Amino acid sequence: VGEMTRIGDVLEAAPAVDGLVGVLSAAEIRVAEAVASGLTNRQAADSLFLSAKTVDFHLQSIYRKLAIRSRAELATLVARRGARP
Repeated sequence: VGEMTRIGDVLEAAPAVDGLVGVLSAAEIRVAEAVASGLTNRQAADSLFLSAKTVDFHLQSIYRKLAIRSRAELATLVARRGARP
C-alpha cells in the first residue's frame, strides 16, 4: 500500500502533461520505455545503441526524479502516464 501511495503522489506531483515529458529527458524516456516493456538493461542497451552502464545511469536518474525504487514501479508509471504525449 505504501508504494502505491507513493506512485499516486508522483503522478500528482508530476507536471500536468500527458506522459512523462517534462519530467524526464528524451534519453531517459527512451530508456524508461524500453525497461518498462520488460527488457533487461543489456537488451535495452542493445536496442538503443547504448552501453549497459549508460542504461543503468539513466535508470538511476529516472528512479531519483520519479521517487521510485523498482522496474515494476517504473512500468506502472509508464503504463498509467504514458511516456510520450
